[in-house]
Amino acid sequence: MRWRVCAHCWARTVSRLLVQAIHAAANGDALIAPNVTRRLLATFADQAPVVPVQPIDPLTEREEQVLALVARGRTNAEIATELFVGLSTVKTHVASLMAKLGARNRVEIAMWAYDTRRVRAD
Repeated sequence: MRWRVCAHCWARTVSRLLVQAIHAAANGDALIAPNVTRRLLATFADQAPVVPVQPIDPLTEREEQVLALVARGRTNAEIATELFVGLSTVKTHVASLMAKLGARNRVEIAMWAYDTRRVRAD
């Protein structure tokens, strides 16, 4: 009986996580939990001395703000709420960051932020 209860609880948890992952992907957000992403980035940022490439065009003040929030694992919706802007505005800033930094995704944006010490592990 206990095994059935444990299996049922496990299945419900996995189902919820799968639904959350699907929603995150549909919104263009990270599929890795923000707290895990922060720990990974903090670990790797302290290990290898890397000389990150600086963008040709400097980042705007707003892009710097978005950069810091992306590096801390915030979703687009959370960034929009925190900065009092629309979701499409955040997506535009993230796209601009990706273009300026040569990043392929949010993880690379966050890695660049840690590598350049614009964000420090808490």
